[in-house]
Amino acid sequence: MATMAQRPVAGALDPHQRQPGVVATPEAWQLPVSERTAQTYESLLKSYNPARDGQVANTGRLPVSGDEAMIFYHLGANPNVAAYANLLRLQKSYSLIRQSFLNGRALDFERALASTNLGAGYADGTALATLNLDTTMTSVLYDNQHLVLWNWLNRVPSINPLYQWTERDQYGSVRGGFGFAQGRVPPTGVAAWTRNQAQVCFFGVRRGITDVEAQSGLLGGVMVDPVQEEDRDGAFQLLGLAEANFTWADPSVTDNYGNVVNYPGIIMQMADGGQFNLQYFGPNALNGQQHYGRAPAGVNFFDLQGKYLEFGDLNNIAATLYQQGKLGSFANVRMFATPQTLVDLSNLRAFTERRLLMPEIPAGRSGIGFVTGEPIPSHMTPFGTIPFTASIFLNEVPNGQPITTGQSENGAPAQPGVLTSTNVTVGAPPAGVTSYFLAENGVGQSDAGTYYYWVSAVNDNGESAPVGTAAATPTAPDPSGYAVTVAPGQIVTLQITPGPSNGNPVTRFRIYRGTYNSLSDPNTTIIGHVAVNPNSPGTVTFYDNNSTRNGTSCALILERTPNNLAVAQLAPMTKYPLAIVETKVEWLLLLYHVLVVKARQRCAVIWNIGRFLPYVNT
Repeated sequence: MATMAQRPVAGALDPHQRQPGVVATPEAWQLPVSERTAQTYESLLKSYNPARDGQVANTGRLPVSGDEAMIFYHLGANPNVAAYANLLRLQKSYSLIRQSFLNGRALDFERALASTNLGAGYADGTALATLNLDTTMTSVLYDNQHLVLWNWLNRVPSINPLYQWTERDQYGSVRGGFGFAQGRVPPTGVAAWTRNQAQVCFFGVRRGITDVEAQSGLLGGVMVDPVQEEDRDGAFQLLGLAEANFTWADPSVTDNYGNVVNYPGIIMQMADGGQFNLQYFGPNALNGQQHYGRAPAGVNFFDLQGKYLEFGDLNNIAATLYQQGKLGSFANVRMFATPQTLVDLSNLRAFTERRLLMPEIPAGRSGIGFVTGEPIPSHMTPFGTIPFTASIFLNEVPNGQPITTGQSENGAPAQPGVLTSTNVTVGAPPAGVTSYFLAENGVGQSDAGTYYYWVSAVNDNGESAPVGTAAATPTAPDPSGYAVTVAPGQIVTLQITPGPSNGNPVTRFRIYRGTYNSLSDPNTTIIGHVAVNPNSPGTVTFYDNNSTRNGTSCALILERTPNNLAVAQLAPMTKYPLAIVETKVEWLLLLYHVLVVKARQRCAVIWNIGRFLPYVNT
């Protein structure tokens, strides 16, 4: 039997005699089926959108295999046929359509592919119309450019779930004598080594699409490929989680089942409770066992106590890195800071130079003066240049602020118990806790005053709405915070009790504090969290010693040479399909890694960075 490719198509246009606007008839397609089916093909051609997904139908010979295969030969003159030819390029779509014709259900596909009102003969079927075939999707969330730490840090392979490395502590003593007499031997030098290890942690997200989404995607009834979009969104969710955990991860916070699943983040590895009694990580969390590297406790942890960051501070930090960390080259150094911190640095320089130089020349006037708007990509210290990069993940929660809608996230635990005079007290710090409520802080002011507190409950799924002196409800999204008056040298102790069980476990409580009685005030921000055992939840204690100040931010100065700082990765991001047990196809996106700060002397944390307000604190 001759193949379809050898059989001429009646009415086909010779390539040298093609005339624009000529419409081929159904008879010209040589459809080896009934007249009814031929008319159905014609309807499909007229209803299908040729601009689907931005594709342009290419003309030319288009052989299509199958029992009902056909040849479209030089059909560029017929836009409807070109559109259908474009549809036939999608093998899965063609397979479904062909099977539909064989089953006599072609009109169902005509309804599914319609992009306008279906018209007479279909009753009120407009709900079946494809309302949007736009090929782009607008996003106001972060993208790959916001994953600055993930993109910048070096990743090294880990061949086992236990990542191990060796640190050189010294070459030998440099304090003893070095000269030796002629004919004798020099003193023996012995290097010192330390073996360190870290457990690789498993990060992952579960994604999936319904069967309806899959079928609609095959037929062009959704804006984008749903599987591709789920992969993309899941990857951003997973990498965003890793980016935040680089800074804020706390191994004392377990998963919903009580398993230890987190490695200590940069903050925890850099501040192990020596210089800073950071209750941020809960009682007994900062016991000196959560860091890697052998720098003295808190040696490179710089607390500005609410003062804004100055260029002189960066010079002093660079001197510490050079002297204490023996960092001779700044080629791999970078500072990551919040956008507001970088804006304040720019404003600081502009404010300082405006006072020293000529005033800015108004538009339309001649003369030489100060011109604003010059960016500050880096700062050149006496020891090397420190480039700047903005990061939106330098807060444990977005912008450091609580949920202000009054609505808990889906799957979040019940709200904790309200704050009362019974579970919130003020007094002298207990043994082992230092108060940072100072008589004179970084901006020369007293920390004494009234503060307002709210707490929320958190698990793997999300966060509850915060609660203060009364539980938040949908009609009262801004509950009153619990007011406490603190004097210098005191601390605030919060006894936080889980709320009634709602079937969702609680793994930590977050504490928010402000100087105004409003959740939506920009100065109301997170000051810490405390871990909860989800298997036996009970009352936990959080000490607010003002080591983390509300309304402030932090910055990281990191040296990314793998010998100093690295992400040990057991495997690249992996997609793992799950068994189909319902009308939904699901899969896992997995990432096995751990962050290790091997040399804390060569990194720095700048803590409690305040705002630059030139007419207030200069």
